[in-house]
This record gives sequence, structure tokens and C-alpha cells, in this order.
Amino acid sequence: MKELVSPRQVAQAIGASESSLKRWCDQGKIPTVYTAGGHRRIPVSGVLTFLRKAGMEIRSPEILGLPAATTGGGERKLHEEQARLLQALVRGEESVCVEVTLNLYLANYPMSLICDEVLAKSFEQIGEKWGCGDVAVYQERRSCELCHRVMHELRRSLPELPVDAPVAVGGTIDGDPYTLASAMAELVLRDLGFRAASLGNMLPFSSLAQALCETQPKLFWVSVSTIRDLDRFLEEFDRLSTLAFDNQVTLVVGGKGLTDDVRKQMKYSAFCDNFQHLAAVAKQVVTNSSQAGE
Repeated sequence: MKELVSPRQVAQAIGASESSLKRWCDQGKIPTVYTAGGHRRIPVSGVLTFLRKAGMEIRSPEILGLPAATTGGGERKLHEEQARLLQALVRGEESVCVEVTLNLYLANYPMSLICDEVLAKSFEQIGEKWGCGDVAVYQERRSCELCHRVMHELRRSLPELPVDAPVAVGGTIDGDPYTLASAMAELVLRDLGFRAASLGNMLPFSSLAQALCETQPKLFWVSVSTIRDLDRFLEEFDRLSTLAFDNQVTLVVGGKGLTDDVRKQMKYSAFCDNFQHLAAVAKQVVTNSSQAGE
């Protein structure tokens, strides 16, 4: 995906007149920036946001640096697109993976639904296929790398957020090597207007605590896929949760490592077992923050 394009390129890409395109820019419907020479340039992310809201199609996606089949618009069935993504991940077809996910985004599916029903479900099925010997280890690992690149493209397609947007940060604990869930959480929250950033994986609790204090987020998430030492985990998590509550930060946890028995020994704001639940919690955080500011 390109970063900036000219009004003429956008007009050609979406099949509109250049005068219409400039009018939309003047109306603030499409964001613009200006070069040092005074020439108007348009962020591709802004174009995609406009097309998503308007339900318009892309006629020449290559002009915007997108895969050829990224047309947007129209109705798309999640289960059919998920099957296509699964096949493309296993085959290592990066352009198809990007095209599938971007088309769903442009069809106005929430990022939380894309993550739950398309990305996460595909990896669940890849894991099952690997367990049955239908997918080789290299295919599973390659799929993970592909997914990160796909999410990078999705991240670039999201609109820029104002500096006063609510902040959300999070990551995985020390000993937890999995990165996809935290990266998806970032996408979901950015789609909802949070300046969200995944801190990555294998983070000591001391570093998570430092991040919480320095970034001052409205929402802080911790993804836990595996726990090496339960007693130590509970002790260190208790300190983190106390810090979060003292600073009025919504602390969200998730991951298959947090069984019912483990969660009974923890203090947190919400446990999310899918990204749609995370989205609901995030929306409530925004609502509560708005009411508090009234």
C-alpha cells in the first residue's frame, strides 16, 4: 500500500472525476496534506476510510498500491472469506491474504469481527490441521509471519487518530511467546478510536508496570497464553492490578492460560475471551470517560 497519492490518482482509482474528488477533500470528507511546493496529496488510509463509509468500490486498486482484487464495496460473506484466507495462509499467498482482509474492512465489518471470525478462526483451524498432520510445521510458522504482515497492512489502512484520542497499551507476559492476539487487540482498539499500541511479547511484569505508569492509558490489556510459575504470576499480577486500579486504568485480561481457577485468584476489570468482547469493554470505557467529563 502506498502512503500518499495525488487527487488525480485517487480519482482514477475509484472512477470519480477529479473535481468531485477535490470537492470531497474541501468538505473534509477525505483528509489531505500539502507538499513543500503546495501540491495536494492524500493519505491512502484516508481514501480507504472514505470508501468504507460511503460503500464505494475501487476500480483500479493497483494505483493505490493494493492487490488487484481489492475492490471494496458490496456484500461479502464472512465464512466464505474465512475459507479463502485459510487456504491462502496455508499456501503462502500473501496478496490474497491482504486482499481478503482489506475487502472485509472496506465492506464495513468491524475489526473485532474480522479478528474473531476470520483471522483467529483461521489459526484455530491451522492448529487443528497441524495436529492431524495435514499442515507442515513450516506452513504453520509461515502462516504466522503472513498474518503479521497482513495486520501491518490493516494497521496502515486505519485513519490517523487525533493526539487527544484515548490511549490503550498492552502485551504478553514474560514466558509467553505468542504475539498475534496482542497485535489483533491493537487493531481492534485502533478501529474504535484508541491510540492503541501492542508492546509485544515476553514482557516482565516490571516493564508492564513501567509502561502503564508512563503511557497513562485508559485501557491496559494483558494477553496470557501460558503461565510458567503460577504462584509468581499471581503475585506479580496482583501488583500490576493494584497499580492499574490506583491509576483508574481499565485492566483487561484474556488468553487460554487464564482458566476459571486462575481467574478466581486475580483482580481485573474485565476478562475477554474474544475480540468482540474487548470491543464492547472499550466502548464502555469511552462512554464512562465521556460521562465523567460532563
